[in-house]
Formats: sequence, C-alpha cells, structure tokens
Amino acid sequence: MSYYTKFSCLTPKLLTYLVIAFAASSDSLAQTMSSAASDSSSEKVSFDAVQPILRKHCVRCHNEDQPRGDLVLSSLDKVLAGSSSGRVVVAGKLDESPLYTLTAHLDIPKMPPNKPQIPQRELNTIERWIMSGLADETNSSSMPQEATKPSETAKPQEQMSKPPSAATSQAVYGPLRPMPQAPLIRAIAAHPSESMVAVAGLHQVAIWNTSTATFSSQAIEVGERNVSVLRFSPDGKLLLIGVGIVGESGTVLVLDWATKQWLPSIGEETDNIQSIDCNADASQIAIGTVARTVKTFDRATQKELHVHRKHTDWVLSVAYSHDGLLLASGDRFGGIHVWDSESGNAFATLRGHTGGVTGLVWSNDGNQLVSGSLDGSIRVWNMHTLESDKQIAAHERGVLSLAGGPQGSIFTTGRDGWVRKWNLEASKSVGQSKLPDEAIAVCGIPASANPESFICSDAAGGLYRFNGLPNSESENADRTIVSWPMNLQKRMFASIAPAALKRVSKTEPKVPAARWKSEEVPDGRDSNVASDLEETRRALASIEQSLEQTYRTAEQLEESAARLKQMIVLQEARLKQAELRRKANRK
Repeated sequence: MSYYTKFSCLTPKLLTYLVIAFAASSDSLAQTMSSAASDSSSEKVSFDAVQPILRKHCVRCHNEDQPRGDLVLSSLDKVLAGSSSGRVVVAGKLDESPLYTLTAHLDIPKMPPNKPQIPQRELNTIERWIMSGLADETNSSSMPQEATKPSETAKPQEQMSKPPSAATSQAVYGPLRPMPQAPLIRAIAAHPSESMVAVAGLHQVAIWNTSTATFSSQAIEVGERNVSVLRFSPDGKLLLIGVGIVGESGTVLVLDWATKQWLPSIGEETDNIQSIDCNADASQIAIGTVARTVKTFDRATQKELHVHRKHTDWVLSVAYSHDGLLLASGDRFGGIHVWDSESGNAFATLRGHTGGVTGLVWSNDGNQLVSGSLDGSIRVWNMHTLESDKQIAAHERGVLSLAGGPQGSIFTTGRDGWVRKWNLEASKSVGQSKLPDEAIAVCGIPASANPESFICSDAAGGLYRFNGLPNSESENADRTIVSWPMNLQKRMFASIAPAALKRVSKTEPKVPAARWKSEEVPDGRDSNVASDLEETRRALASIEQSLEQTYRTAEQLEESAARLKQMIVLQEARLKQAELRRKANRK
C-alpha cells in the first residue's frame, strides 16, 4: 500500500497534527520524556497492575513448572529474586531493569520471543511500576524478602473479604444477563440434594431449577473470566467453579452454597483449568492443568499438597474414589494415572485409550474405574488386576463427556450428537436420544425422584432435561428443552476515536437534520429508489472503513512516538554514564 493510499483518508487537521509531531526536535522530545519519567515516578503503581501483564505475556514460560533462565514471574517475591543472570528489576532505573528493556525491544533477546512487542500502554505500566519504586511493597529495592512479608500475611485476609472478581462489588450474585445468541454450555453440575443445577454461561454461572425448568433471575458473578468447570462437593455444601482466561490465568473459586459467601480461592495457574474434583468431605481439591500436571490442595489452608507430573499432555479429567483414598486423572494423550491421595505416590498407570480421556467415574466400592475417551470407547478398569475388563464402542466420533447416575448408571455424550445410557454389565446401551448438535456435557440429577433423570447440553446452546431414554431410535424421549434467556438486538456500528484524534478535532461539525416530506413515489421509480439506497449504503460503508483505518494509523503513530521518546531517554542515560566513567578514568 502506497503512502498516498494509506493517508489519503486523513483530514487536513489530522495531517497538520502529524507533521507537527514528527517535526519536533530531539531536544524537545527528550525534555518531554524526562518530564514524563518524573511524572511516572510520582504516580504510584502497584504490582497488582503489573501482574496481569506478566501473566498474559511472560508467566507461561517463566513459572514454577517451567522456570526458563531460572526466572519465575508469577509473584512479586519471585520477580524481585531475579534469575540466574542477576536482578531483572531495579527500582527507579529502567536501563538496568531487563524486565523492561527486553520487553520494550531495547535490548537482546527481545521478549516475548518470536512475537511482536507488547502494547505500549502495558509497557508504560511496567515503566511506572519500576520508576515508582517497585510497587510500594518495599522501602528498599535491595531487600525483597522483607518486602514480601506484609503482602503474604495480608493476602489470605483479602481473599476472605473480597469476591473473586476484579470488581469492587462485594455481591456474589447479580442479575442473569440475557444473551443475543445461545451460549455454548460447556459445564453443568447438579446439586446432590436440591433441585438445582449450576450452568456455565458468559462470565456468569446460572442456576436452573429442574422442578420448574426455569432459570433463577440471579446468577453467580465471576468477573471478566470464562467458566471452564463446575463441580458440587459430594455433601452439597460447596460449589467449585473453575474460571480463567485462556493462555493467561486460571483458578478455582469456592462458594459456600448455604451462606452464599466466597471462600478463599484455590490455585493460581497460567492457563485455564481443565478439570476439578474434591474428596468426600471436600478437605482436598484436585485440579488438572494445561501444564500436564495434577495438583492437590488442602482446602482449609489453600496450600499445595502434591504435584503429579507423569502426564504427557493436558489433564482433561480428575476423579476421587468415593472413600477418598485414590485419585485418578486422564490426559489428552489417552493416559490414565492413579495416585494415593494421602502420600501422593503413584498407584497405577492404565494404558489403552488412543484419544483424550474426557471422563472418569469410580464405582461405589472403588473396585472399578470407568473411563470415556475421544477414541469413541468406554473402558472398565479392574483396580485389582489394573487391566481393562471391558471395552465398549460408545460413540463413533468420540466421547465428549461421561457421568455417573444415582444408582450406578453411566451416561455419555458424543460428537455424533447422541446421548446414551449404558448397562456396563451387559456391555450395551439401554437408552439413547439424538440432539440437534454435538452433545457436550451430561450429568445425573441425584435429587430427582426418578433415577432415570439427567441433564445434558449441546453445541447449539440447548439445555435438556431427560426423564428417561427410549431403547429404540423410533421412540421419542421424554425431555424438556430449556434455552438461555435471549435478548435479540439489531446490529449497530460504533466507532471510537483515540485520544489523538480527539485532541485534533476540538469541535465536531454539526450535521444538519434531514427534512423529510411525505410524497408518493410514482410507478416505475421503485427500482431507482432501491438503487440509490444501495449506492448510499456502499458510500457509508466506504467512509466508515476509511475512518477506522484513520484511527488505527493514529494509534500506531502514537505508539511509535512514545517508543522513540523512551529510546532517546535510555540512550541519553547511557551517554551520561559513559561520560562519568571517562571522567573517573582521567582522575
């Protein structure tokens, strides 16, 4: 694209602004950047503002599980501890802080590797944090251990009093928000004794009453995070909610179901959580991670008990035996490992599946473990012989979920859209029904008077309550269909000008209101009117596209100007240091 084509849509005022900006002398740029640096040093920025940036761009490689370069950036004390090469941040000194110079691409190696520079506004946040004395958690940058003690002691109290969302509101519940289209329901969980089902929505967990087949007007708020897993504790006292942002963060929120209060959250991962389970009294919580590990936590203290690292791929499923003695986990490669929950020692490795293990269910006596896989099969494992006693072809295109019913029954859903109930002793299906799209999640309803009752969801956003499954494909299933509350809106186009354009256009031109006069359109002119309307729409679309391009160009120029200013300041600082060294050598 030529410069003429790229900037032909710019207004004269905007062109004037750009020319003035690039015609500024280097001395004025340096003075501006120096004053900005002094302003940033006076503006206090805490590590809480920097931590999300590190999680988004850095922690995936620099964490406890993968400390590349012996550097961990998941917490303040780890950042202050530095790496094997030395310190990565020095209070008030940008040029001596590799955390800044490498991410700003002012030094080598550029970070993140093989990726473009992180956004300028995030670099500015890191800069202000360093220039303001490393988050105010410490009075001296040379004493990182003393700096972390107050924050460590205060953190549990903050977790007890604050909700898990980033918002300042203390409310657990908020109004259930209607959606413009049906959401993809990936996680559902039924309460063991109440006619309530937790349903994962967009940044919310909805509560569905299975007796009335209606959603509650209030939903559980989880902040600007996605819900990946839901699990009720066996006694129904707790609801575990796996939330996070893909590639950035993941944690387990713990809700006291009786008091409707948040309890301290469990785990701080660098990616979303794949699976959750807890033992009978919920004293232990296990999570499966994208980092190929299974972690168990003491719920009372939130401390990590064991970390299991034998998996070779994402851990898609975890399940405690009913007595809580064993913990099973399955990964995306098809491997299943069984662990002693108390000691953390490996108990068994079960091989046989050729696809990801999407579900695990223990028998009531703990002698058998049932697994479902993306290879399309169900396997029944004998925990005495540690061999697969049975292998059943369940779904042609893969088992997406597997759940146990109140009386030992097994339900599965598959990519083929079928939901099926199984008699494992006879190794056959005893009921099935076809959904409109891929059947995603399934779980039984323990509180229902009918042991055949269960719920499931499909990829079209439908939620289904079954009171039993027919044995024949020709029979109709007794089911109730419930959809998420909808709020259909017309599509609208909105453009937001960046700060640069707002500074240029102090006064916006007023568009005179159109004057309409009702008149009859003569016969034969309908086609001309339609043609004019279509041409006007095309002209409007072209102008809007040019306007968007103008905004993007202005934002890129702003970032480039800020980057040049930073480079000038660093280069001037290096020249001053070199001059001081020369003077010292002369003496």
